[in-house]
Amino acid sequence: MKKLNLLIGILIGFIILSCSNDGSSENQDPIIGDWKLESVTILDLNEIPISEEPLSECEERNRMIFSSDQSYTFSKFNENINGECYDSVQSISEGNWSYSSTNGYQISGIASFEVVITNLSQKYDEIILSNNNSLLTGRKEYRFVDAAGNLINGSILIEEYSKE
Repeated sequence: MKKLNLLIGILIGFIILSCSNDGSSENQDPIIGDWKLESVTILDLNEIPISEEPLSECEERNRMIFSSDQSYTFSKFNENINGECYDSVQSISEGNWSYSSTNGYQISGIASFEVVITNLSQKYDEIILSNNNSLLTGRKEYRFVDAAGNLINGSILIEEYSKE
């Protein structure tokens, strides 16, 4: 009888352990992970495509990485005049991401590219997850105005990333 009770106790223990779930993956934000650049499209302000060319092998190395501690980093690969591929991001200071139901996903920090320093909060106007959280789209609208504030020209940059 003792052996039967011991066997039943062990079986119940296995069942409990195999069914337990700490829920950590369920509560993890879907943006967390490594994202690979898939396409870059440029639209006019009426959202008519101006340019959509296939990525070069060098551009296919571009990544965005969102970590669970809300830190953010990215790589921006370009080709130099000799055709060599290099990461033009020299440093990222205080790269962070956040999410709010009002503003959606936002990134912040300062990135240094060769001779240019960029405020990351101005990189995208909008960051959206779609396709069951497997596609990340960054959208940035550029408007060029004259001294009087009249619109001269503009474009919309769309970058799409897939989760690796």
